[in-house]
Amino acid sequence: MFTVYFHHATTTPSQPGLSQLVEAALIDCGAERTGLEAEIRLSDNALLYLFGEDEDGLMLAEYAALTPAVANALQAILRRTNSFLLDAPESSTFLRAAGCVGEPRGASGLEVELLEIETEDTLMALLQELPDNGSSVGPTLTTSPREAKRGSPFMDFLFGKPG
Repeated sequence: MFTVYFHHATTTPSQPGLSQLVEAALIDCGAERTGLEAEIRLSDNALLYLFGEDEDGLMLAEYAALTPAVANALQAILRRTNSFLLDAPESSTFLRAAGCVGEPRGASGLEVELLEIETEDTLMALLQELPDNGSSVGPTLTTSPREAKRGSPFMDFLFGKPG
C-alpha cells in the first residue's frame, strides 16, 4: 500500500465542515463508500482508504496502485478541503491544488516548499516519482490498512495507541 498525508491549511474548516467537504470531493470524482471502514471505491474500481477525515488533525490516504482515478480523488480532496498533500508526515514539500490559499497549520517557522498542482496529471506525475508509487500493481495487502499501520507513531497519534 502507498500512503500520502493531508496536512490541513490555516483556512481548512474544522468539523463538521471538513467531513462534508471530503464527502463532496468524493462525489465530485464519482467515488463511493463501500460500507467497509475507510474503504472508497473509485470510478475505475480502484480502492482508496481514507483515515482521519472525521477529525480535525491530519488525514491519510492509502491505495494499492496509482491510477488516474486515485490522482483524481486526491486532487478533488485537496481542492475541496484546501489541504496540502505530503508523502510523509515529516516532509518539507507541501503540494496543494492551484488557487487554494492559507499556510500549513503549525508550520510557522519551518522551512517548507509549496508546490501548486494544476491538474490530476501533474499530481500523478509527482506521485509516480515516489519510490515504487508508479507501479501499476501494488503490494499484496494481508491485513486492513489500519491494522497494518497499528503501532506506528503517526497512526498512534492519529487513532490513539492500540489497546
